[in-house]
Amino acid sequence: MILSDDYKNIVKLRFNNINELPDSFFKEYYQQIINPNTFNNGLFNVFSLKDVLYYLQKSHVEYLNVWYPKIETITNKIQKQIGVNELTLTLNTFLVNYFNELSNHINFEEKVLYNFVNKLLNNIYVESEKVFVLNHFLETHSHAIEDDLLSIQKRLINLNPDIKNNSNFVELFNLFKLLHNDLKIHGLIEDEVLIDKIYQYIDNHF
Repeated sequence: MILSDDYKNIVKLRFNNINELPDSFFKEYYQQIINPNTFNNGLFNVFSLKDVLYYLQKSHVEYLNVWYPKIETITNKIQKQIGVNELTLTLNTFLVNYFNELSNHINFEEKVLYNFVNKLLNNIYVESEKVFVLNHFLETHSHAIEDDLLSIQKRLINLNPDIKNNSNFVELFNLFKLLHNDLKIHGLIEDEVLIDKIYQYIDNHF
């Protein structure tokens, strides 16, 4: 898996302190995107709670306003190429459902968890809210949404194995893989970095 310069330039905008980060940081960060199994939460120790929140919120904007439209563009090219059939109907139905699921997932995180963090950063803290928010988030937070992208790829290939040789499908599946990996890292940052920094921030400020 090779990360394009386009991708690298876009994701760099997630970092509020980009000018303070060495090239070695991005080298390791990109390696984690390529292989999420190498995720090291220590890479993000240099970030404040505010920086981590900024990163996550910017990621959400990208998913909905950059990467999903790119997927739609490729899907439209595919439909123009091969027409409306079982393959394209399956793909389009999946994408409609996936966008709704992704939007709901993001909305939940923004309203429940990120809103709580914003309150902390504005010096507003209620112990009972912390217990509810963090417990509720940890109990309900699911990473299934990124795995759906690989599941639909397998389903489409099962419908027509020849699409593995179609340049538009190759481009689409590469984007699915990229987004799958990016979402996986996103979830790990929430679970292993953001939650820890929330507790640290509360201990230091309240």
